Amino acid sequence: MEPARGRPEKSALASFLRARRAALRPEDVELPAEPGRRVAGLRREEVARLAGISVEYYRRLEQGSGHQMSVQVCRSLARALRLDGAGVAYLQRLALPGADASYEVHRGEAPPPDLVEMITLWDHTAAYIIDRNQDILVLNALMRAVAPGYMEVGNNLGLMQFEAPPEVRALSSWQEGARTTVARLRYYGDPDDPRWQEIVGLLLDDDDFRAMWDRHEAYPMTSGRAPNHFAGHGWVDLRWQVLEAHPGLYTLICYGAPGSVGERALTELRTAFREARPEQPQTGHQTPTEGSRLARHRRSARRTEDDGHGRSTAADGDPGVYSEGHDGVG
Repeated sequence: MEPARGRPEKSALASFLRARRAALRPEDVELPAEPGRRVAGLRREEVARLAGISVEYYRRLEQGSGHQMSVQVCRSLARALRLDGAGVAYLQRLALPGADASYEVHRGEAPPPDLVEMITLWDHTAAYIIDRNQDILVLNALMRAVAPGYMEVGNNLGLMQFEAPPEVRALSSWQEGARTTVARLRYYGDPDDPRWQEIVGLLLDDDDFRAMWDRHEAYPMTSGRAPNHFAGHGWVDLRWQVLEAHPGLYTLICYGAPGSVGERALTELRTAFREARPEQPQTGHQTPTEGSRLARHRRSARRTEDDGHGRSTAADGDPGVYSEGHDGVG
């Protein structure tokens, strides 16, 4: 059963098991293919047999009845469902709460000062720091210049990803990046975290996101590519690489592949930036997706004047400094 629009599924474990079972074919697990087979994926009894557990027990797991799974059963199911390393880690996180697979979700404490200093002093590399919900916590001036109006402290990569207009969504790099964004949002997400619930709830109204979310892919951030718009070049791809320098925080380094249009575009921007800092967008600056529902939500959220501690939640001021008003909860 699919989750309702605007609301994450009630049982992430049950949904994950159903999706992984549906994604396997009999030949994937060395079972004979039956003529006229109508079932999409494996049957419940086939998974139960492969895992060495009862069909009734497995049925209750898929129905989200709250059954506690042992480490042994978790490992058996991982083998039966042919999960890779990331899939095993994700299953353990769902099935064994409180075990060694902690979420390590950043809860609002400021990133280490030395890390912030390193990022903000770089003028040769576009870089930024996000938490496990993909909220932007720190970015340097060059990164902000790459995507003015988008790359701002407090914005969320997942929400911005799905603000892309149709012409960008048609790019293979956008589709690849969006799928990665969705998979890592699921992999790192704590279903009990209000901020995570808010982000997923908003995104479930997007048809592209919903289709990717229903695939139940879950894997960590490593590297990839994403389209960015450069004056004189249009939409070009930049590469990104993740460095995990602090539990629950991720530093992303953006660069152009050697000899690519992205490398030339970023080099030109860096040169112009060093010679004379590019003007940042003024208030009311129109982005290609200014009128989207998610953009309106972001503007509304950023208009919050006080977070209860006398601090503004908007990302005004120095773009390279961590916003004290960002508390990682919403």
